[in-house]
Amino acid sequence: MKPLTVNSDTVSASTRARLGRSFRPRVLHLITSFDIGGTERQAAELVNRLNDERFDVRLAVLHKRGALLDQVASRFTDIKSFPLTCFYNIGAGRQLLKLRSLLVNERISILHAHDFYSGILGAAAARLTKTKVIAAQRHLRLSDRAIHEWGSRIIHKLSHRLIVNSEAIRDHILSENRIQRNKIIVIRNGLNATENLRVLREQQRQSLCLELGLDINAPDLALVGSVARLQPVKGHRYLIDAAAQILQSHRGAHFVLVGDGDLRNEIIAQANRLQIAERVHLLGDRKDASKIVAAFDVAVLASLHEGLPNAVMEAMVAGVPVVATAVGGVKELIENGETGFLAPPANAEELAQKISFILSHREPAQFLAIRGRHSIVERFGMERMVESVEQLYEEVLGSQS
Repeated sequence: MKPLTVNSDTVSASTRARLGRSFRPRVLHLITSFDIGGTERQAAELVNRLNDERFDVRLAVLHKRGALLDQVASRFTDIKSFPLTCFYNIGAGRQLLKLRSLLVNERISILHAHDFYSGILGAAAARLTKTKVIAAQRHLRLSDRAIHEWGSRIIHKLSHRLIVNSEAIRDHILSENRIQRNKIIVIRNGLNATENLRVLREQQRQSLCLELGLDINAPDLALVGSVARLQPVKGHRYLIDAAAQILQSHRGAHFVLVGDGDLRNEIIAQANRLQIAERVHLLGDRKDASKIVAAFDVAVLASLHEGLPNAVMEAMVAGVPVVATAVGGVKELIENGETGFLAPPANAEELAQKISFILSHREPAQFLAIRGRHSIVERFGMERMVESVEQLYEEVLGSQS
């Protein structure tokens, strides 16, 4: 018999206890889209893994698009959409009322919003109902725009709990906002650990070299890769400057950028200006980004600020040496000189030195990568992340605040 689904707000604690395993609170997940990104990948993994014997899980989006949509389509055949163009027109009000109606009519117990735009719409709509709100913040600062600062404060105020994926984000929020400490819950990203790394790395390296037209047997070949959106905050300008320096001593190096964004043409122009364009490869957005990273000799993240970056974690779990800037949650992932290398942000010279060291000292670098992998596998796992979220749902449902 199918488990009974009811709204927790209409059921007393004693009745919930009597219903036991037949009680399935309805949880609606809301996200802006399933475009390729760390937040979207984590959301897809989570909604697909939540225990449907404990929770009646549903999914909605602001915009029904994105390469990762296929990953959730088999489990969620009825994905509602609430398209927003901006927060200032009558359309936003219509979408808010439409979402509120869905929460009421489908008796949603918890709304779990995964990013900024879904957080504002979701928290505002849910606060007009009895639905509990769990929001998420995976960045230190979305941008310097006043609307993003204002919106984040609204989300913090209206949500019952706020999930962050690093202590750095939690501490940043506490330092800048009036929010109760116990309202912020740290749940780190989850990772899938591949067992046969040697086979994975060989296959990915061969595939990537074939795609780029590179001779895999060239003795001086080195693949330096970065998985990040092509946006200013990711610091690509410093990575390209570092690439020009690295190529002076490592002539077989190639720099592979996975991701897309507004800076694509600017990065191409910078590479042309430095006369290294033939060594810089822009692959665009890729659904297989977490696998491509296994082909790299060095994985680099040059961000100016970060939350807890999936790109660093995925490189470490793939056994690839990592050089990353010492910002935000990156410092929670890497112990400098032990599990990877840290460099100051906005410093091309330091990036170049750390990357060059790895390319010149392959054996010590591999030991570094092994320690990095062990560190990540011990602390992060997809099952741990999912179970932590499920426990949070239970806590929120039983809480009066």
